[in-house]
Amino acid sequence: MQGPGKTQRMGTAPGPRPQEEPRNLVSIRPPPRLGPGTMIGDKYRIECEIGRGGFGVVVRAIHLTLDQRVAIKVLTEGEGSTEAEWAEDAARFHREAKATAALRSEHVVRVLDVDVLESGYPYIVMEFLGGKTLHELTYGAPGPLKLEDAVDYAIQVLAALADAHGAGIVHRDLKPANVFLSTGFGGAPLVKVLDFGVSRMVGAGSQRLTRTGAIVGTLAYMAPEQMLDARRVDGRADLWSAAVVLYESLARAHPFNAHASGPAVVSSILSDPVAPLRERRPDLPSALEAAILRMLDKSPDRRFATAAEAAAALAPFASPRSRPVLDEIRRAPPPSGPAAPGFVSVRRAPNEPRPQGARTKPRAAKRASPMFGFLIAFVTSVIVLGLMAAFVFHVKPRYLSGVAPAVSLPSASLEVAPAASTLATPALPLPAQSPVDAGGVDEPP
Repeated sequence: MQGPGKTQRMGTAPGPRPQEEPRNLVSIRPPPRLGPGTMIGDKYRIECEIGRGGFGVVVRAIHLTLDQRVAIKVLTEGEGSTEAEWAEDAARFHREAKATAALRSEHVVRVLDVDVLESGYPYIVMEFLGGKTLHELTYGAPGPLKLEDAVDYAIQVLAALADAHGAGIVHRDLKPANVFLSTGFGGAPLVKVLDFGVSRMVGAGSQRLTRTGAIVGTLAYMAPEQMLDARRVDGRADLWSAAVVLYESLARAHPFNAHASGPAVVSSILSDPVAPLRERRPDLPSALEAAILRMLDKSPDRRFATAAEAAAALAPFASPRSRPVLDEIRRAPPPSGPAAPGFVSVRRAPNEPRPQGARTKPRAAKRASPMFGFLIAFVTSVIVLGLMAAFVFHVKPRYLSGVAPAVSLPSASLEVAPAASTLATPALPLPAQSPVDAGGVDEPP
C-alpha cells in the first residue's frame, strides 16, 4: 500500500514494459509532512490529524499569532494520478476554497486562508468546529433522532443550500458526513455544511468529476440525473440529497439499498420506489412523509424547485428555534446560474465527442431566427409590390400629360394596322387599348 504522496501508473495489463514512458505521468512527490509540531506557512503549528480521505488530510493546528485553533485541509495525490489529473484536483481544491469563501450563511464552514506548502501541496485553512457529524449522531445515538431535531437540522442544511444556490453554486456532494453539528450562541445546535470541493460554480469550465468520493463514496446520495450526467444538474439535485439525509436521520436507514455494491445502488435509485418512511417510523405525520417523498421524486421537475419551497414544506414540523433560519431562507436570493432549475450546460470536456445530431451553437441559432423572419417578410413585400406594379403599368396603363405611354400591344392589334394606314388624315393619338379592346370590341363614345 503506497503512501498518500506516491503515485502509480494508470491500470495496465501485465506484459512487456513499454519502450517509452507516458508523458503525462506525474513524478513521485514526497508525502507532505503533517505530523504534530510541524509548521505550515510559518504561522500554523499542527497539533494532530483529525481526518483522512483518499485525496485529502485534515489536521488541527494553532494559529500562533491569534492563538486560535483552526482546521487545515491539505490536498494529497491519489494513486495512479497523472499530471493532468493532479492539476485538475488542485484546481478543484482551489475552487472549493473560492466557493466556500463566497458564501455568507452561518451554516457554511468559514474559510480563513488558502495557500500551497513548500512541497507543492495546496491547503485550505478553515474555522475549527467542535462537535460531530450527522452520520455519527444518527448511528451513534441509542435510538433515532427526535422528529423536531431531525427537521431542524434539515432546515439549517437548506439554509446553507439557499445561500449557495443564490450564488450560483451546486454542492453535489451533500451527505451526513458533510453535515457537521456544532454549538451556536446560547448552546443551540448549529449545523455547518462542509466540503464544497465538487461544487459546480458559475463560470467553472472544468467538466471532470473529482475523485474525492463523489463517484464511489457517495453514490447513495446522488440524484438520478446526477448519476446519468453529472454536468446536467442544478440545485434540485442538492434537494434530493438533503431529503436522503433527512430520511436517514429519521429512520436510521437509507431509502434505497445503500448497503449493496455500487451498481446495485445505482439501479435501485434509478428504478426502485422509496421504502415507505412511516413503516420505519410510524409516529411520523403523513404530511412530512409526503414532503420528503416529493423531494425524492426521480424527476427533478416534480420536486420542489428551490430550497425555500422545501423548507416551507418542512416548517410545520420544526421547533420554534427554526424560525430565524426560515426567515434567513426566505431572504435568500433565488437560485442563479447552474443552480437555477432547468439550467443545462453546453460545455464539454476537451476530449468528449459531440453527441450525434447535436447543434453546434444553439444560442446563435436562436438569435438568428428573428433575422430569418425579417428576411421572409421583406422578400414577400417585394414580390407583392412587384405584382402591383406590373398590374398598374402593364395591365392598366395611365395617361401621362396627354401622351399614351409606349406599351407593347398584343399581336392581335397588329392585324388592324393596314386598315388604319389607308386614312388620308394624319395620325392622331389613339386611346390606350386594353387586351379586350385589341380583340375588336368597340368602347362606347
